Amino acid sequence: MLLSALVATVVLAHDSLAHPPRPHPDRPDHPSQSPRPWGFFTNNTIYQTTGTESITYPRYIELTDGTIIATSSLSGHSPNYFPIFESRNGGASWKYISNLTDQVNGWGFSAQPALTELTFPLGGYPAGTILGTGNSWSDNGTRIDLYASTDRARTWKFVSHIAQGGRPNTTNGATPIWEPYLLPYEGQLVAYYSDQRDPKHGQKLAHQTSHDLHTWGPVVNDVTYELYEARPGMTVVAYIPPLDQWILVHERPIGNSSSYGVNYPVYYVMADSPLDFRNSVGRPIVINNATAPNASPYVVWSPVGGPNGTIVVSDADRRQVYTNTAGGALDKWEEHGTPAGAVYSRAIQIFKDRPDSLMVYGGEVYDDFGKGLHVPFSATVVSLKKTLRTKVDAFS
Repeated sequence: MLLSALVATVVLAHDSLAHPPRPHPDRPDHPSQSPRPWGFFTNNTIYQTTGTESITYPRYIELTDGTIIATSSLSGHSPNYFPIFESRNGGASWKYISNLTDQVNGWGFSAQPALTELTFPLGGYPAGTILGTGNSWSDNGTRIDLYASTDRARTWKFVSHIAQGGRPNTTNGATPIWEPYLLPYEGQLVAYYSDQRDPKHGQKLAHQTSHDLHTWGPVVNDVTYELYEARPGMTVVAYIPPLDQWILVHERPIGNSSSYGVNYPVYYVMADSPLDFRNSVGRPIVINNATAPNASPYVVWSPVGGPNGTIVVSDADRRQVYTNTAGGALDKWEEHGTPAGAVYSRAIQIFKDRPDSLMVYGGEVYDDFGKGLHVPFSATVVSLKKTLRTKVDAFS
C-alpha cells in the first residue's frame, strides 16, 4: 500500500540517528492498571516509541505452549531492525527479549517482518525453532532473508537468502520484492511474497518452498491478473478446518481506480492446498453491496460462530473486522466494530486454546507514518462472540 512514500520515509529515518536507543524491558510501557491475564482489554502497550521512531506492520507467532512472540516494523534507527517481544499471559504483559537484525547485507531490516514456528524438524533445526524474515533493502536491492532462533527468540542466526529483487521502487516495471509471509507445511517451508520481477505483471503474488531451509525451489505464482497495472500484494494465509481449505487474502490496487470507495480493495482466494492458489479466482470482500475493506489485509479463522467457524479479516484503515461464518461465501461478509484502532498492515490473532479471544495489534496508520505522533505498539483482546453481535459503528 503506497510503499513509495513509506520507502522514502524509512530511508530518511534510517539516517536520522547515529546512536539510536534500543527497546529496553524496564521502560514503563504498561498502564498503571495491568490487564487481567488471558482477559479482554483495550490498547495495552507493548512498546512506546520515542524520538523519531514509528511502529507499523505488527506481526506475531503463537508458540505451541501459548507464548506469543510479537514484532513490528520499527523505523528511526541506523540500521533499522525488528524488536522482539514476548507475552506468556495472552498479551496482558510483555517483555522485550531481542532484536532481529540484518547480519549479512549491511542494509538493516527496513520493513515487513514475518514470524513462524517450525512444528516439525527441518534443515537441521528442531521442531519449536522460531523462524523470522523481513525485507532488507537499500539502493542496491531488496532481499528477503531467513533467520532462525533455537532459544525462543533470544538470539538469531542467518540461515539463507530466500529471494532478491531490485531496489525499492513501486513503479510498475521496477523489479523489487516485498511483504514476505512464512508457512511451515508438510515437511517444507513456504515463503510467500509480492513480486515485481515478472515482466508480464506490474506485481504478482508468488511463493517458493524449501525442504532444507537453505535451498529454495522455483518461483510459483499464487495470484496474477491479466491486467498489467493490477498490483496484488500483502499475502496472508489461514487454514479453515471444517472446509479443509486454505484462504489467501490480498489487496488489489489498479492504478488510481476505486471500488466501493476504496483504492486498495481486499480480495481473497481459496484452495485445497496452500501451494495451489494459482488455480483459484480472486473474489472481493464487499459488505451489503455498499462498503469494502481497504488495504493490507490479515486473515485468521476461529471455530466460534457455527459449523463453519468464522473467517476474520482486518484491513489497514478501519477499527472494524470483516467476518464470514458461511465458509467464505461471497455474499455473506459482515463488518463488526472493535475498540482497537486502525493500523498500517494491522495483524489479528485467534488464541489457539481460547478461540473466543481475538487479539488486534496496534500501531500507526499509514498517513501518520513519520509524523512523530508516537502511537505505541499495542494489543487489544476482544470476545469474538461479542464482536459478531457488535454494530460496525459501536466504537465510532
